[in-house]
Amino acid sequence: MNKTKPKFRKESRLALLLVCLSTMHVQSFAYSQTEKIDVSIQGGKLEDVFQTINAKSKYKMFFSKASLPNATVNIVGKKISIKDILSQSLAGSNLTWEILDNNIIAVKEKQQNQQHIAGQVVNENGAPLAGVSVMIKDWQKAEYRNMQTSTATDVNGQWGLRIPNDDVIITFSFIGYQKMDIPAKQLIASPTPIKLKPEEGSLEEVVVIGYGTTTRRLNTGSVASITAKDITSQPVSNPLAALSGRMSGVLIAQNNGVPGSAVQIQIRNQASLSGTTSGSIPLYVVDGVPFTNFNGGQPATDNLNSFGISASSGGLSPFSMINPADIERIDVLKDADATAIYGSRGANGVVLITTKKGQAGRTRIGVNFNTGFTEVNRFIPMLNLDEYLTLRKEAFANAGVTPTADNAPDLMLWDQNKSTDWQKMLIGNKGHITDVQANMSGGNESTRFFFNSGYRRESTVFYGDSKNSRFTSRLNLDHTSSDKKFNAALSVSYANDNSDMPSSDVTSLYNLAPNYPIYGDNGKYYWLPSSAFIDNPMAMLEQKYFGNTNNLISNVNLSYKIVPGLTAKANFGYTITQLNQNNQRPITSLNNTVSNPLGFSSFSNTKAENWIIEPTLDYVKNIGEGKLTALIGTSFQQNSSRSQTTNGSNYSNDALLGSLSAAGSFSASNNLVYYKYNAVFGKVNYDWKAKYLFNGTFRRDASSRFGPKNRFGNFGAVGLGWVFGKEDFVQDNLQFLSFGKLRASYGTTGNDQIPNYIYLPLYSTSVAYLNNPSMNIGRLPNEYIKWETTKKLEFALDLGFLKDRILFTGNFFRNRSSDQITDLVLSTQTGYNSYMENLPALIQNTGLELELNTTNVTNENFTWKTSANFTFYKNKLVEFPGLENTFYSSNFIVGEPINMVRLYHYQGVDAETGRALYEDRDGDGAITVDDRYVADLGTPFYGGFNNTFSYKGFELGVFFQFNHRFGVTKILNTRPGALVNQNDYWLDRWTPGNTNATIPGAIIPITPASSAEGVDLSNSYNQYTNSDAVYGDASYIKLRSVNLSYNLPKSWTSKLKMSNCNVFMQGQNLFTWAKNKYVLDTETTVQGGPSGLGTGTIAQVLPPLRTIVFGFNCQF
Repeated sequence: MNKTKPKFRKESRLALLLVCLSTMHVQSFAYSQTEKIDVSIQGGKLEDVFQTINAKSKYKMFFSKASLPNATVNIVGKKISIKDILSQSLAGSNLTWEILDNNIIAVKEKQQNQQHIAGQVVNENGAPLAGVSVMIKDWQKAEYRNMQTSTATDVNGQWGLRIPNDDVIITFSFIGYQKMDIPAKQLIASPTPIKLKPEEGSLEEVVVIGYGTTTRRLNTGSVASITAKDITSQPVSNPLAALSGRMSGVLIAQNNGVPGSAVQIQIRNQASLSGTTSGSIPLYVVDGVPFTNFNGGQPATDNLNSFGISASSGGLSPFSMINPADIERIDVLKDADATAIYGSRGANGVVLITTKKGQAGRTRIGVNFNTGFTEVNRFIPMLNLDEYLTLRKEAFANAGVTPTADNAPDLMLWDQNKSTDWQKMLIGNKGHITDVQANMSGGNESTRFFFNSGYRRESTVFYGDSKNSRFTSRLNLDHTSSDKKFNAALSVSYANDNSDMPSSDVTSLYNLAPNYPIYGDNGKYYWLPSSAFIDNPMAMLEQKYFGNTNNLISNVNLSYKIVPGLTAKANFGYTITQLNQNNQRPITSLNNTVSNPLGFSSFSNTKAENWIIEPTLDYVKNIGEGKLTALIGTSFQQNSSRSQTTNGSNYSNDALLGSLSAAGSFSASNNLVYYKYNAVFGKVNYDWKAKYLFNGTFRRDASSRFGPKNRFGNFGAVGLGWVFGKEDFVQDNLQFLSFGKLRASYGTTGNDQIPNYIYLPLYSTSVAYLNNPSMNIGRLPNEYIKWETTKKLEFALDLGFLKDRILFTGNFFRNRSSDQITDLVLSTQTGYNSYMENLPALIQNTGLELELNTTNVTNENFTWKTSANFTFYKNKLVEFPGLENTFYSSNFIVGEPINMVRLYHYQGVDAETGRALYEDRDGDGAITVDDRYVADLGTPFYGGFNNTFSYKGFELGVFFQFNHRFGVTKILNTRPGALVNQNDYWLDRWTPGNTNATIPGAIIPITPASSAEGVDLSNSYNQYTNSDAVYGDASYIKLRSVNLSYNLPKSWTSKLKMSNCNVFMQGQNLFTWAKNKYVLDTETTVQGGPSGLGTGTIAQVLPPLRTIVFGFNCQF
């Protein structure tokens, strides 16, 4: 008892003291309300208010200058209480005040009603991410000043943070991953793990490879990628067009600028001796399922319509049926390590297309709309009417021929004062684009879905009303069982395409005589009876092509985890394409001055089917400090193509051209092609400490395109990688180097892109003697034909600097292709023109690919990123035993590029006669074929350069593409002085008064009446179009695309119940800078090269068009 009493007394005295102090505080506070002072503060700060209180009252203000807001204070009055002064000046701020004793007033921040939220952050594969920064957005605000506004995830990806309220936004960021801003309300309502996506171009970015995925950090092969962001930022209808210039080692070209036209792709140059016999088409894989769009026709191209009607579009690409908005990413496999798993179909590279999938979470609805216009972005400067007429008169004078109504209607019959700019008339109009998309996605952890429908309508720049429209719809479903063992993915895509186009591309008629009349005196289309070869372009535009295409692509991917580490998978794919086409040539479009023309109509129906089944077994096991991954599988594929074309002629009424029964007569032809393909394959990958990497692949293929003696082929590759940046000696001495990896690979792939049934004698019917039907062999068989084989070697270096803000990749490759499949020309005595066989030719492609990705500036409001790629390559025919004894001796030279041309060296003009002069290289006194030299028509280097700027809600992307090449710079299909217009290059031609000219004189084509001088002048042009007078530097730089977008503020979108919305302007093919101004487009006008990459002739086609659209993309 005695021990407790003192304690009680101490506690009682302490309590009494606190009561007294509280009473004194209350009293002092009450007094503070009554003390009043005079205040006169206008445009001042809080500190001015506090200093006034210090000076005019007995109270002393204690405060932190750093905590004071930078607000303006206006308080003027007499006898104002201290309480009112403080209440007015601190209103709206995060500050309050408290009297500590009789002369101290403390200013402090208000206490927040905080709550705690927590969660987990994982990567794209669901694995926890440690060290992720978790931060309250706009943490600099004064209201968060005394709070913990950030944290980081632990080794399990877990995080926790106290927030002032649930209106805040939480930012998640991690090196190599895309930053995510998520409202706290969403985190509280849906506690599912936050899944960060790798940043495009980062080392953690997932890349799709053959039958699996990996990251750039651990990849041993050469893979180039483009994501949905870069695809949808370009207003293209064909997703392959979005790749142009954005990948090293990948060359893209459109057939032309007609809506729906095919797009050709070439990976690491041409591997076959003949681009028209065994093609350079890569293998395409959609959502893990391969499909073949090559149906065995010749030439081997990406034209799905090999046996149908191509019309002005130049062919039909199956990828025109795939909506770019459906695509998540496109990966292009280039080296042996990446492509050998696809065996005989990997020689020309592999293009992997991955479509979008649904994400677990609330249902999201998206709407994307854009509209705009298309136009030709540059025209050829041509002679005006007066200049043209002067040229024509000179040409007749130089030939010694008198103009007449028959040989010179432009000089004798047509209006000498009225002219037409044919470029502006035929292709100078504006096309219009409308594109609308609507999508829905969502689901839960078990089942997820993505659905998108789109409609696109695009008219042409041709005179008249021509258009192409496309409707697409896609459904992707993913399901995962509750025990996570079973997964099923379904992808179904349907497309309907309708074309109403001219039958032919009238761009080539840009050089008609400027005074050529469109209509005659009778009001109908004008024709020349003596010059039936001159087409009236307006009449040609009435010859129409109508095409309707239905395309269905369906894939099913199944997987089941049998035991830990062992997974059985199966991929099923089915594709069907139905084409219905009609090409009409009405009577009104034909020359009625030569004969009594009748209408013509062609009908074509094509059905192409492809199915494939690929079961596989995957095995994954951690062994020691490494990870072993193995795969075995088999493939069964069949393609079929059925096509029937019926030509109806002698139509007497244009209104009946759509009916075959109205034809006066008709003829029919059909094609039926089957192709089967089987394979077994496997690969083994071992990753030790994410430092030493090994990948081995093997495949045995069987193709029905080869006979029983050579039906099977074996292919494989080995890839090695060393992440030397993780070695201690590098980390200790090269701290600026954040990543370093050496890669190497070697392997073999094959090519079976040849016509079907080469090994079989193919019979066809014919009418023989006395009209008796007979059967004959149309082509000699070769049962020994075998695979082309390509051996690929590569060495590569990957580097990262300054915490991967700078990423560099360099690839050196050498590909050698042997056993070239091509036609061997036979003597006419055999009764056959050619015989297809393997020739002992070896083609070599070597190259250096460089890629650079940099983050130049990054902070809270502004980001600037740059990416660039460069490709340098060489191509040559290494060996061809016996070449000099074959037909190909005039086409190829050992040691020279296969895309070569033999040219005469143009040396100017004879000042006295105006004749063209050429170098006599062999000195024999005559200009012969032996005086030609070899020029490379390939592309020594090309690439692209992209900059992306982000400032707050704005983003600007600017992409340039460049290409250095040698090719056609001037087009001259006949003599300069013929009945066609010329470009203004010919203004500086030779005349008797301009003998210092560097261009020969004008001359008409030789006629019997031509003088001897005229014949000599005309003959001097025989070598002109095969000389460097019309060939030269065809290089160009293109402003390929610009994308400007603005994300509307959250305060705006939330009112409209949107999660986000942006408005944008996009441009494609905006400007071209080139020395060569005498072609419409240096990209599509090129002689030589593989089929589809350029026209293959010296001619003009409608170029890829300048496209500008405006639109919005909103998510709900």
